[in-house]
Amino acid sequence: HSDENPLVVIQLDIVNAYPSADRQAQFDVLAGRASKSYDNGHVHMGDAIPCPDSLRHYWSYFESMQGTASTLHFSDYQGQAHKIACSKGGQQGDAFETVRFAVTTFPSFGRVFARHGACTGAAICDDVFIVAPLAEGLALAAELKQVLKQDLDLDLDVPKFNCFFPGDRINDDDHARALFQNALQANPQLACLSGMDAGISTTGLRVAGVPIGNDEWVQQFVQEKAAAV
Repeated sequence: HSDENPLVVIQLDIVNAYPSADRQAQFDVLAGRASKSYDNGHVHMGDAIPCPDSLRHYWSYFESMQGTASTLHFSDYQGQAHKIACSKGGQQGDAFETVRFAVTTFPSFGRVFARHGACTGAAICDDVFIVAPLAEGLALAAELKQVLKQDLDLDLDVPKFNCFFPGDRINDDDHARALFQNALQANPQLACLSGMDAGISTTGLRVAGVPIGNDEWVQQFVQEKAAAV
């Protein structure tokens, strides 16, 4: 990477992730076979989709819980009962929901990351991190935004994205934002990410609960967490 295209860590955010994933895509993954086209035509109807064999033992569970539209019942803080129709995703907090969401999204994350060789990263359920030169990382994020919407009906919340510039080569947030804007202007396909500049930082970022950044930022983060406990 260069001064104009520095290394960054990008954190993505999915809107209301667990209850929003398309259930047909979920069952296609569990079946290991595509019932429709995915990934902008890279996956055709009938193509194999990766899924751990052990999960197919739980097909009847997923089918009974999410194979049809359901009605959720809950009581609000005043004790008033409510009903909500549910035909997408599942409920966060359900014992098996984390597994279901991870399995449903894994093939999409894997295919997009595989096309961006300059990028590395990790998708931990609905927490997605990209480590890459700025331009390449933004290109991956933009494609992932499109693919997740088309294939899984998941929306990325761009204003909640974070972009951390590690190291001491760029230690000013204004400089980092200028580099971000330059990257957007150089590639029109990144226009969908224009709202993420509020999350740009040169001091630190929490990655899967772990603080990374300069010493002062990390120490302050730990102190605040310790005080909260």
